[in-house]
Amino acid sequence: MSLNEQPSSGETTPTTDADAAEALPTTIKDKWQGAVTEGSGFVAIPIALLRLQTKLKLTPTDMVVLINLLAHWWDPARAVFPRSTTIATRMGVAKRTVQRSTQKMVKAGLIDREFIEQDGGKRRTFQFTPLATRIAKDINLSHQLAGKESLGA
Repeated sequence: MSLNEQPSSGETTPTTDADAAEALPTTIKDKWQGAVTEGSGFVAIPIALLRLQTKLKLTPTDMVVLINLLAHWWDPARAVFPRSTTIATRMGVAKRTVQRSTQKMVKAGLIDREFIEQDGGKRRTFQFTPLATRIAKDINLSHQLAGKESLGA
């Protein structure tokens, strides 16, 4: 979705008839009030991933590492190769913290890691097909969990 596209149905949910009359679809750009521009980008995360993070045994640190990895993933057929040092700097943690999280996700079968030859050396890459498959498999559980969430104002 581009920054100026309208959200899919269900993203704006009026609570009363008066709200429905006043509710106008909001673009991502409008919602973030200038914090997201054409050049700044955004990360698309399925709400199911957020709902299933406990089932997937992802700690808050693992989730932030994963979101940083997903920020580079736009083509499902292509692996991404962000540096652990870049993610660690963004998060304000040690490089080793990022490496432990990615290793944990690889061992859990949530992401694939490969090493490719590039510029005379090896470069580590990540692919997220296993994660997408796992979330799709548990999508009904995600819907059940959604029904148990409390909605606050």
